[in-house]
Amino acid sequence: MNAVIDKPRAKAKRKAVNDAQQARMSKIHSALDEGHKKLYLAQQSVIGTDVGEPVEVLLTFVTESLLPQAIAPLQETPLTREIIDGVYTGMFPTLAALQGVIALARGTVIEATVRDAHDLLDEANSAMDFSDMRDPESRGSPQPAQVPSPKSPAPDVSGQIFDAYCITTQAQAILCANVSAMNRGAAYAARTLVQLVVDATAAADEQKTRDNCEEASCRLNEAIDVLELMTADTTDLVAEGVLSLLTLAKKLLDDNIGALP
Repeated sequence: MNAVIDKPRAKAKRKAVNDAQQARMSKIHSALDEGHKKLYLAQQSVIGTDVGEPVEVLLTFVTESLLPQAIAPLQETPLTREIIDGVYTGMFPTLAALQGVIALARGTVIEATVRDAHDLLDEANSAMDFSDMRDPESRGSPQPAQVPSPKSPAPDVSGQIFDAYCITTQAQAILCANVSAMNRGAAYAARTLVQLVVDATAAADEQKTRDNCEEASCRLNEAIDVLELMTADTTDLVAEGVLSLLTLAKKLLDDNIGALP
């Protein structure tokens, strides 16, 4: 008799868990969708007036490359905890880079929009902690609307080395635009080191040899060490954004060194 009663209860419990998973995934997709749309709107606002400026360069990179690449695995089926955990950590560079965008956008018309986008994406990222649930069910989960932006190129060694170089130039643009306001000796030291990083990653992109990439990785280590010291005891959004970008660039290089001659 008890087994007969418990079976419907177990089914009802599983249904309740699945419903909770679907509700959370719907919340995640909605926040990602709205956040990406706000980034796109902010990007369109600066394209006509600030082309080539650090804020436009970094905002475009986040909107068209960093964020789409980070959340793309959410389209996979079945959607497992492993995939969502990967997206959760994969979004950290996007959120850190957005802090850099916010710092660059202070006092401009897009500041509030970028802040709203960051908050929405951070909300979605926080909701990806499924430690209190089993693997999420992907069936029937809504998909985020497509925001008009170029598709990311297929990953390859040459392309990722080039991406690493581009990321370092964006980090340099952010740091150079804010170094005076930061008013710290370490910031000027970081600027010098980041210039060496850009030179080294440019050579790595041009030569595409293991020696060049290892040299660039070493230069990145030096700059990263200084930026980590800068952010260890005080909150510095610019330094944190630059640090995140350089860390991402180093990972791209290190992941591909083994495939180079």
